[in-house]
Amino acid sequence: MREPSYAELLRQSLAEVPIKKKCCVHAFHDASALFEADVTPEARAKQISAYEERAKCPACVSHFVRALFCRRGSVTNPEKRYHLELAMGSDAECEALTDLLESQGISGKTVVRKNQTIFYLKDGEAIADFLAYIGANTAAFDFMNSRINREFRNTVNRQVNCDTANIEKVLLASGKQISVIRYMKDHGIIGTLPESLRETAELRLLHEQMSLKELGEAHSPPIGKSGVSHRLAKIMDAAKALGIEET
Repeated sequence: MREPSYAELLRQSLAEVPIKKKCCVHAFHDASALFEADVTPEARAKQISAYEERAKCPACVSHFVRALFCRRGSVTNPEKRYHLELAMGSDAECEALTDLLESQGISGKTVVRKNQTIFYLKDGEAIADFLAYIGANTAAFDFMNSRINREFRNTVNRQVNCDTANIEKVLLASGKQISVIRYMKDHGIIGTLPESLRETAELRLLHEQMSLKELGEAHSPPIGKSGVSHRLAKIMDAAKALGIEET
């Protein structure tokens, strides 16, 4: 037996939520009755368009929209993607629904698919707001929580990518330095460098895996990270002046 989808479970739970006010109960049933077999798309569109004026209280409109969602709505599991829609059928019905929702501060888009005009939302925050509006608070929390987790993962991934890129740049620069310094040592050129640069060059060869901070601490006396970076840059400049490139 097929497991019910996220949307099916949500529609079922919404249909079973107790409604306290009688006028809101009527609002829910009014919307449900629009999908009886003898109701034409034109009549349905007119009823939706006029409903806000006929509503007994502000909550009636949200219960009316809740019933529309129970009959024609669908939403994806937020762990997979963000998409909520109401397949209204005709252009007139969807236009009426769009106007009603916009009057409630909910804006979406429409698309025609398989001879149906569909109102839809694809933004996680907008979907959470819609679900909260129709009383699906648990589902709204699911979307908000998923959105927060997704943003956190994206932030972590960006930071990891940035750190990885920086590490790669450091390793590339270090590899070039070591290649040049080794060439200078093999050809007796390193001895022509000033004593401070010679010390840094020897330490760079001796401790290839050290960070600049660690390399600075290995000097006698220790020097800072910027000092090491400056000395290595001077060594590379000296090599360049002698026509030495990394090998």
